[in-house]
Amino acid sequence: MPEFDIDKQLEKYWEKFRRQLNEEERKKLDALTGENIPKFQDATLEHPVKAFLFASWLDPKPITEVLKPSYPYFEFIKERLPCRMRFFAYFTMSKNKNVWQAYHSLSEEEYDLLGFKEKPTYEMVREFIYERIGIEQFIVLFQWVVEHVIFYLKQKNIPVGKETFQDATDKQSLKHDPEATYSGYYKHSGYKMDTTIDANLLIPLSYIPMGITGDEGKNLIPSMEQIQSYGVKENVRVVDCKYATFQNIAYSELHGISLYYKIPKHWRYKEKGEPVNIKRLYQRYHQYDDFVVNANLDFMLHYLFKKGEVETVGSYFRNHRMAEYEACPELYLEICHTRSRIEGDYGRMKLTTLLDDHPGRRGWKQFLFHIGKVMIGLIFAALIRVQHGVFDHLSNVTYIV
Repeated sequence: MPEFDIDKQLEKYWEKFRRQLNEEERKKLDALTGENIPKFQDATLEHPVKAFLFASWLDPKPITEVLKPSYPYFEFIKERLPCRMRFFAYFTMSKNKNVWQAYHSLSEEEYDLLGFKEKPTYEMVREFIYERIGIEQFIVLFQWVVEHVIFYLKQKNIPVGKETFQDATDKQSLKHDPEATYSGYYKHSGYKMDTTIDANLLIPLSYIPMGITGDEGKNLIPSMEQIQSYGVKENVRVVDCKYATFQNIAYSELHGISLYYKIPKHWRYKEKGEPVNIKRLYQRYHQYDDFVVNANLDFMLHYLFKKGEVETVGSYFRNHRMAEYEACPELYLEICHTRSRIEGDYGRMKLTTLLDDHPGRRGWKQFLFHIGKVMIGLIFAALIRVQHGVFDHLSNVTYIV
């Protein structure tokens, strides 16, 4: 039996098949086979990119696993999910305010680029976003995408999460929103979003929705725990003094994270934070079974923190920060002033996303939807870039139009 090249025979057959098609049919075939998808090009000032095209370059397979709990028959339907996830990525990166607008903004050819075999029904994409993903689960999806961004960055030995900033920004609600609270500080009713970003890459690593009068300081430990869950070892976090509670200071420093904050003028050294007083307090626990004789200071601090002596342990570390500031105030303030980057990041987000836009509806759930769309859009942009070997301006959506 004579030998023949199977690939060459297939190529000849394919050429004959294409010659029998008219131009419109060839375009549809190219769309189905992906042959008309342009090669990736980053969205820059010189080369803005349409949001649907940028979303078409997403490889969503690594993140579709997050949908397993939403589909009891996941293994049978998972091949249909990548195109739906690309649509969701398009929606979050676009300037469309709701799913209805996003659905009607795309042509059949643009849906083809996202991977759909035919234009989906509105009910399909609505159900996928509101029920399969679910507004309450936007944060879970965000965290899942962040984890994969970090995976790609680690492959390139790019440090991530070592140094972070944390701050909150407000979001004004509509009038007569029964779930919103009035803030005397902001002079309006609304909500807040607390965000932690990487200090160098400026990508969001965590976001926490909260009431506008809520205590931002309570978000620090959950944020640190979230970043730790990514397998990242955080070294430095810069915050404002609202986060500098004894609880947060003690927790951060005991976990090897140097917490930097401006030192208010009214702060004074705490005597209970002096080593001699810490040793004296430690001795009071000598009758406990887990008491260790001749323990070093580090062990005592960890021990006392677990026993609830939070102010004493926090005072010890706060005293050290105050001494560091007094020894070299210029250098200390230089570290604190780096936090202005997150304020600049908020400013950019408000200008280039819908973060500062009309919320659309009243209520807490609408707030979750609004900020979730923004934050997921930023991290989707980062994921698409790292998947294509781009590691600059990762979460910048300014030129995704």
